[in-house]
Amino acid sequence: MADAAAWGAARTLANEFPDLQVRRISLERSTEQDSDARRLADELRACTEEDEVALTRGGRFVPRLLPLPATTPQPPHSYALSVRKPGLSYQLVWEEVAPPVPGPEEVTIAVRAAALNYRDIMAATGLLPPEALERDPSPVPGLECAGVVTAVGDRVTGLSIGDNVYALAAGTLASHTTAPAQAVCHMPEGMAFEDACTLPVAFSTVHYSLEHLARLRKGETVLVHGGAGGIGLAVLQFAAQRGAHVIATAGSEAKRELLHLLGAQHVLDSRSLDFAPQIKNLTDGQGVDVVVNSLAGEAISRSLELLRPGGRFVELGKLDILENNPLSLRPFKNNLAFFGVDLTALTQQPEAARRLVEQVGHHVEAGDYRPLLHSTYPAARVDEAFALMQHSRHTGKVVVAFDSLDEQPAVEPRPEQMRLDPDGTYLITGGLSGFGAATARWLAERGARHLALVSRRGHLAPEAPELLEEMARRGVQARAYSGDVTDEAAMRTFFDDLDAGAHRLRGVVHCAMHLDDAPLDELTGERFSEVLAPKVQGAMVLDRLTRNRDLDLFLLYSSMAADIGNIHQAPYAAGNLYLNALARQRRQAGLSAQAIAWGALDETGYVFRNNLTGQLTAVGLEPLKLKDAFATADDVLTRNIPVAGAARCNWSRLRTLLPNVTAPRYTLLVPADEEIDGQSQEEFLASLTAMSPEDSRAALQQAVTRNLAAAMQTEPDALDPHRRLDEYGLDSLMATELLVTVRQQFNIDIPPMEFLRSGTTIHDLTTLLHNRLLPTLATPPTPSAAATSSQLPAQATPGKASVSPSS
Repeated sequence: MADAAAWGAARTLANEFPDLQVRRISLERSTEQDSDARRLADELRACTEEDEVALTRGGRFVPRLLPLPATTPQPPHSYALSVRKPGLSYQLVWEEVAPPVPGPEEVTIAVRAAALNYRDIMAATGLLPPEALERDPSPVPGLECAGVVTAVGDRVTGLSIGDNVYALAAGTLASHTTAPAQAVCHMPEGMAFEDACTLPVAFSTVHYSLEHLARLRKGETVLVHGGAGGIGLAVLQFAAQRGAHVIATAGSEAKRELLHLLGAQHVLDSRSLDFAPQIKNLTDGQGVDVVVNSLAGEAISRSLELLRPGGRFVELGKLDILENNPLSLRPFKNNLAFFGVDLTALTQQPEAARRLVEQVGHHVEAGDYRPLLHSTYPAARVDEAFALMQHSRHTGKVVVAFDSLDEQPAVEPRPEQMRLDPDGTYLITGGLSGFGAATARWLAERGARHLALVSRRGHLAPEAPELLEEMARRGVQARAYSGDVTDEAAMRTFFDDLDAGAHRLRGVVHCAMHLDDAPLDELTGERFSEVLAPKVQGAMVLDRLTRNRDLDLFLLYSSMAADIGNIHQAPYAAGNLYLNALARQRRQAGLSAQAIAWGALDETGYVFRNNLTGQLTAVGLEPLKLKDAFATADDVLTRNIPVAGAARCNWSRLRTLLPNVTAPRYTLLVPADEEIDGQSQEEFLASLTAMSPEDSRAALQQAVTRNLAAAMQTEPDALDPHRRLDEYGLDSLMATELLVTVRQQFNIDIPPMEFLRSGTTIHDLTTLLHNRLLPTLATPPTPSAAATSSQLPAQATPGKASVSPSS
């Protein structure tokens, strides 16, 4: 275990001296010294990117950091999709949830298939403001599904357990959901679940829009934008039933050809505003009777101008309405009608909603409305389904299926809260201030009623009086002790006193720490030892004194600094990596032990006290809120994981500062470096700094143009840098794809709503990036004392990391 401390210090050495090649090798010796020497020499001569290697009798091993593993549920588990960090870098995670119970007028459905809608993508990418979600407060995405009824409310008639149904409902991207009985229809005999789930939203929207509002009649012409999507294909079916003509737009040649085959009279390109004069020519200047629109910006005005006198405009897009964008009123002199349609608003008109569902169900049963073309993804690949729709590369609907036997989704179990023995005593070193005091509150919430809080200053610690008073109000007997955890004799006496009382020791949390930041070549042996003492010597004392005790908790607070090798924190990294090794060694001996490697923490501790939150965020180390930290601790402890980490990192920023983050052990955790015009991100950004301002701006504009062309599925040469982007028919999801790429490549966030409403050109976007990017390249930020990431467990090798309470 002592080797772990040296290993941790060497990680800092690699960051402080990036020009040095620093390799860490652990050699398990055998009885043959010559053979051991050859193995070591071969490893040193080997051409390898691995900078950490364990040579054991069982072979050669290298460490890898892994995401905290999820579990695969088995019936009767219930799970639902969670959108983590909504915005340009959203994450999709299946989470175990409590099985839903229907209300008196509801049914519960075991979902077999659910279809995605643009609303789901917009909510995930942060394009929907809070007011747009007021009528649909469900945290689970999904608006429609097909499945089997598993429970029926007391007042429900006409539906029974075992019925195959399709439904409009909130939160349908889940194994089970509840739906109002009036929004549920029986599936026609022989229809597949994947087919049935394509029906509810598209046909309810189109039937309501064209039957009740626009009243499309025989012989009229309807223009539908985005005709190859679910709404567009449903419009084709509705128009065919009415004997109306359809002009459609679509963004690719393949989609336009499909629409021709499906019966559209004319199909035009939605990627430009040229559709307007083309439609005028096709209709001899008369225009169309109805427009079904989903495009944003200038396309709305151009489409309004195409309406004949008495024409009707159906607006299905959300952004311009939510942004309260102005609308030209001149076209309305021709007796036009404008309808803004949001299906979720019908929840405020329950009788109208009921009639709509009945009418759509009747048409489905009669075969008038048929399932739409769709692409199906198993729930295990839901991220691919979202990406397909986000990039507008789908045709018809995108379906997520829940009945795949080959690909079961990984599901995070519901976090269990650790329950402690109310009759036992729990010792916290460093427990009277900072994260140690927060830990005392956490243990109290988990059932601890007797706490022994040890620190050098004891009850004289500044936070002690308030903490002890709070614990007393909560019915917790908390006592402050003045002591040095590295003094084994004093700690043994303290343990003996606990044994003599009525509440024997049941757990230990080791939070004690000391920081003394300096470059490794400036540290003296004394300074190094002072940092190591509370971490290493204190842990050794606690380990020896509890070896023969039956504990339900032996928790060591380590730090991610040990894994990434924080600059100027070599002894701190060394001490924390020792804690990880100790936790593993105790577990191998059959003893209780776990280590959690914390990243930067908010609200308390070193980072918070020293106002380092903003500085750390700027370099990629985003502080973790206490509620998130302790939720992770609950998860780690109840899952019995020996060593894990909890932090938040912007890896692309962090790896520009700490070479260790580019090491092979991070390859399974850290996203690959983005390529920009055939160069790595680092190479491209470095090349910009070597150019003149004019040349760097030109290179940046070329990269932006290529990214936009990829989002629009067109050629870069077709894009004019001074033309407004909304004139290209750029919709909200294409804009989001562009902004996601910008964030990944340049670490710059541009709010989607701000970008979409600005009438931005490629030239404008390049200027914005150029102004924000070059100053950061010229003066890279100074690294600070902490590290973060998402939850990561450590592999059982010598090169593993740990955590700290206050980094």
